[in-house]
Amino acid sequence: MNKKKIIYMSLLILTVLLVTSIYVSYGFFTNKLEEHGKLNIVVGTLDYKLSEKELVIPSHTAKAFKIEVTSLNDTDTKYEVYYQISKENSDLTFGYVEDTMDDPKGEIKKKAKKEITLYVRNHTENDQTITLGVEGGFFNNDLSLSKGKSIPKLDYSKEKQQLYTIIEEVEKYSKNNEVTQTTTFILPEENSKLALADNTLEGNVYIRKDGQIGFQGLNNNKCLVKRYSLEEVEEFTNHHEICNQNIYKNLVINGYGEYGDNTNFPDFIYNKETNDFKIDVKTTKNIFSGAYISVDVNKKYDYSMDAYTEHENSIDYIGLYEYDYDKLIIHAQNIVYIPNTLTRLTQDLNNGDKVVYLEDISNWNITSATPYYQRGFIFWNYKDSSGYQYPPLTYSQNNTGTIAWINENSIDKENNTITLTKPWDGGIYPAGTQVSQKSSGAAHNYSLVNGKLSTNNYQNYHATITGANNSSRFSFRIPTKYVSILTMFNNTNISSDLKPPYAYIKNIVFEEVDE
Repeated sequence: MNKKKIIYMSLLILTVLLVTSIYVSYGFFTNKLEEHGKLNIVVGTLDYKLSEKELVIPSHTAKAFKIEVTSLNDTDTKYEVYYQISKENSDLTFGYVEDTMDDPKGEIKKKAKKEITLYVRNHTENDQTITLGVEGGFFNNDLSLSKGKSIPKLDYSKEKQQLYTIIEEVEKYSKNNEVTQTTTFILPEENSKLALADNTLEGNVYIRKDGQIGFQGLNNNKCLVKRYSLEEVEEFTNHHEICNQNIYKNLVINGYGEYGDNTNFPDFIYNKETNDFKIDVKTTKNIFSGAYISVDVNKKYDYSMDAYTEHENSIDYIGLYEYDYDKLIIHAQNIVYIPNTLTRLTQDLNNGDKVVYLEDISNWNITSATPYYQRGFIFWNYKDSSGYQYPPLTYSQNNTGTIAWINENSIDKENNTITLTKPWDGGIYPAGTQVSQKSSGAAHNYSLVNGKLSTNNYQNYHATITGANNSSRFSFRIPTKYVSILTMFNNTNISSDLKPPYAYIKNIVFEEVDE
C-alpha cells in the first residue's frame, strides 16, 4: 500500500511539473498595464516594461520619439515592439529610422534596456494616436506576434526627418500668415520666424503665394530637396554640386541628373563623370520621359534644355508629349480639322452604312490631290472618364485616324451626302452629332527644337509656354492636363560616318513661372 502511494505521489508531482513547464513555454503574450502609464508585457514568467504605450501626434506634425524597452527578466530573451493604429491612413507615416540605437525586434540581455527611435509624420487633418506594445519569448521558441503589426523601417535619415519637421512648421506659418508673393527664409539664421527651435539644417525655405512649399540645402554632404510639386522629401548624395541648381522648382524628375543615373529617362545613357545624358542617334530615336508632369494651361511655364548632336545632317525635334485628363496622348488628328466644315449628322450613322447624311457639306473639299489624313471625319462628341464632353472644334478621340473613308467621288453637295469607300465600322453616331472634315499637322508640341540642333557643343534651348491654343507650339493643346519631355533625334533616319553618332543632353528644366 505504501509503495502504491509513493508511485501515485510521484506521478502527481511529475504531472504538476509538466503542466508548469507547458505554462512557462507556451503562456506567451499575457498583457498587463503598470501604473503611471507604463506598459508591461508578461510572457509566462517573462516581463518587460515599455516607456511609452501611446504616441499622440497632432495634425500636420512630424515628430521623433525615443522609446525604451526594459527587460525585467533574469534570463536573456527575444523581444519585438509592435504597433496598432485604429484607422490606417496613407497620409500617416510611421516606422523606425536608420539612426536608431536599437531595432524594434531582436535579442535582449537580462535586466537590459533597448532604445528605439521612432518617427511619425501626420499629414492628416486630425490628431492621430499610435498604441505600442511588446511581446517576448525564449531563445528556443520562434517569436510570432499575436497582436498588432511589426514596425517598418523608414528610409529617413536624421536630416530627412528634420526637414519634414520644418515643412510642417512652414505649413502652419503659411496658413496663419498672408503670403502675397514668394517668400524666402534662410535657415538656420531665420529659425525664429518659423517657430523652429532645434533646427540645425542649412538651406532656403520657399513659400509661394499659392501655399506650395520648397526647400533646398546641403547638409552633411547630402543635398536635401523638397520640390514644390512633390509631397515627399528627396535626399541626394551624388554630385553635390547639383545643389547649386534650383531642383526644388524643377518639375522634371532627374532633370539635373540629381539621381546619378538615368531615372525617368530609361532610354538615355547617363555619364557619371560629366553628369549628362547621351543617346545613340545612328537611327531615328523618339524618346520621352517616364514621369507625367501635371500642368495648368492657365499658368506660365519655362522649358529649357542644353543639347547638341554629333550627327551634322540629322533633323531633330525637342518638345513635349501632351496628355488629356485620362493621360491619353493628344495627337494632331485629335484637334486638327478643315476650317468651316463643321456640320451635323441628319441621320444616325451605324455600322454597315455606306452613306453619311449631313446638314451642309458645301465647304467640304475632296479631290485627287487631297492627302489621306483629310479624307475622313472628326466627331465632336468626345467625353473623358469624368463625364466631361469637350466643346466642338477643341478635342476629340472620336475620329477616323489614318483610315481614308472618302475619295473625290464621295461628295454630293446637292444632297449633302458622303458615300464611303467601304461600309462604316467605326461605331454608332446619332443624328445631331457635330462633325468636321478631319486633318492633321505637327504630331506633337515641338517647343524647343523644330528642325536642327547645334553640333559638337552645348547650346541652351528655351521656350515659355502658356495658355491653351491648338495651333501654337508655345501654348498647350486645349485639353492638356499632363506633359512629358519629348526628344526626336535623326527624325529622317539619315546615315552617318560616325559609329555611332551621339546626341547629348543636360539640365532638362520645366518649371512654373513664379509671377
